[in-house]
Amino acid sequence: MHFERLPGTTNVVRFPIERRATPTLALLREIAPDVREVLAFADAFALEAPEPGLRDQVDAATAEHILNQVALHGPEREAMLYDIEAPVIVAAVKACRDANEFALAAVEARRVVAESELACGLSLEPQRRRAERLTGQAARLMVTAHARAEEAEGVSRAVAMARCGEAWAPRDVAAEMEQLLTFRHAG
Repeated sequence: MHFERLPGTTNVVRFPIERRATPTLALLREIAPDVREVLAFADAFALEAPEPGLRDQVDAATAEHILNQVALHGPEREAMLYDIEAPVIVAAVKACRDANEFALAAVEARRVVAESELACGLSLEPQRRRAERLTGQAARLMVTAHARAEEAEGVSRAVAMARCGEAWAPRDVAAEMEQLLTFRHAG
């Protein structure tokens, strides 16, 4: 088992709260795999790369569903919006946690193989195959986790706009980037 120590310490083990915290969009954003890492693993393991426009497609589909299926006012509306958003976030957080668990198991398996080969000078083919299987499974789970995270972001955007009473409009990535850069330079 791998224990992560707090930076700058030798005897304080970090408790991974993100593995037990209540699934929220903020938690998802902390634990979602980095798209660059996902693309690298997809390429290395010949997996289908994540669909680039998935978030926007889910955002549009969710906004349409809200427009056609969700009550217009009152507590019923909020309950319906919650029921749309919460399960998607829970599923995405679970997918990210599963991918992380397999990645940790794969790292540990590769570490055991490397240390055993160094110490004994033996080839440990069964352990090596296990490490490769775990790494491949971790890569597949990482791609899936990325897709679930993108779906959750799309659903959450549409739900947030509905909660604020804003008319849904497609994302304008260029405008969002300009706003981000303006905010960073102003601060």
